[in-house]
Amino acid sequence: MSIVGTNKWQADFRYISRRLVRQIVEQEAATRTRWSIGSIPTPWGGVGIYKKPIDRENNFALVREATKSVSGITSSLGQGWGDYIRAELDLTLGTIDVHQGWKSQLNVTIAAMKAEVADPEFGRVFVALFGSASNYTGRNPVPNELAEVPSDVDGLYGILDRTREFQDPEIENEFLDRDLRYSPSSRTDFAVRLLNGPRYGGFRSDRFDVLFQSFCIDDSTKPYDLVVLGAPVWIATPGKM
Repeated sequence: MSIVGTNKWQADFRYISRRLVRQIVEQEAATRTRWSIGSIPTPWGGVGIYKKPIDRENNFALVREATKSVSGITSSLGQGWGDYIRAELDLTLGTIDVHQGWKSQLNVTIAAMKAEVADPEFGRVFVALFGSASNYTGRNPVPNELAEVPSDVDGLYGILDRTREFQDPEIENEFLDRDLRYSPSSRTDFAVRLLNGPRYGGFRSDRFDVLFQSFCIDDSTKPYDLVVLGAPVWIATPGKM
């Protein structure tokens, strides 16, 4: 996909959830007045107070704004579990084709990512992230031709519905209703089995700086001490941000 705007950060973005960053920025704009002092031409002089607009056409500007907006409710892996978590992870990026659950077509490709962390406080931690495959940046991801196509991803449809882009297929209401029945442990257990399956390899594994929204946490999914299930807001190579 193409990314609108100029990236002035010393980081290479591999994934940006356009929907999530816009939601964060819009929520922030609705609760905080964006006033700045600067020079504007007026009949009474050149200095005044004006409302600073958000550059909604620049995805990198939106990412920066969204990151600052949630900084107060963002934790690290070692600090606990907030609404948002930011960490450097050895992350595998991949895709999975899902057969059922869509209103307009049979097979839909979703983004699926995983990481394992040896945390000094929590122990062995598994991070499972899901979102829209259309949000991968740069070159198009290379699908794993050996990957099995699951018939459905019950327990994950709620995340996919909240992260799908406008051009992605809608999810059938039946599958969203079924999703409500799943407990945190059943959701995380399925995510672990799905991403640790024999044919999931992903298309790239590297060290990444990641900001993600946490949806579900469980400490009973073995062999891990903790499993966190979420959706990436953005993923980038480590750099100045």
